[in-house]
Amino acid sequence: MIVLALFTVSGLALSSCATGPRPTLAEGTSIDEPVGDSATDSVLANFALIDGAAFTASYTITNNFGPVIREAVITHDGEDQRSITVGEIRYLLTAEGSFTCRLLTGECADGANDATISDLQVTHQFYSRSAAARLRNDAGRRIGPTEGYTAEIAGVEANCVSVPVSGGSKVYCVTGTGLLAAYQGPDVLIELTEYSDQASADLFSRAG
Repeated sequence: MIVLALFTVSGLALSSCATGPRPTLAEGTSIDEPVGDSATDSVLANFALIDGAAFTASYTITNNFGPVIREAVITHDGEDQRSITVGEIRYLLTAEGSFTCRLLTGECADGANDATISDLQVTHQFYSRSAAARLRNDAGRRIGPTEGYTAEIAGVEANCVSVPVSGGSKVYCVTGTGLLAAYQGPDVLIELTEYSDQASADLFSRAG
């Protein structure tokens, strides 16, 4: 696969130990607040562009400890409308509110319930804020200099940083519109597989 090949060329060594609870941004912390490392700050600055973007993106998400592998697709219509589908779970964030839906039954519950995809060790914000939170956390515990570089992933140019941490390195790649292009760590592999700069209205339905 393209992303895996890029990581192999980069010579990244990853450990197979668990990394603990998923990180979240601390209250009051901006998604692009600098951490003092130029390569990391460049990627964080890209993540901050996500709110104004319109796109549809497909992913493969792998929890390395299962392994559990699931396809995901996201459509984003600027700031107001978002649909995140992971397997048969669809999160809808619209002007009407936020909902967690099961596509097989069409049943929806209020709120974005991340417990429904917890077996993947990601949240519904894996493509943006959650990735930025992971990166910020890893930057704070790095054990050496980071490496910044660019790569083409799913036909899109991405800004990447490799962060050395205890047990190996983690890679984060982000597109120019603030969308996660790839994440590789010992726990999870997230790969962008397809991208369009248009939102998809079909992905806002509550049943598949």
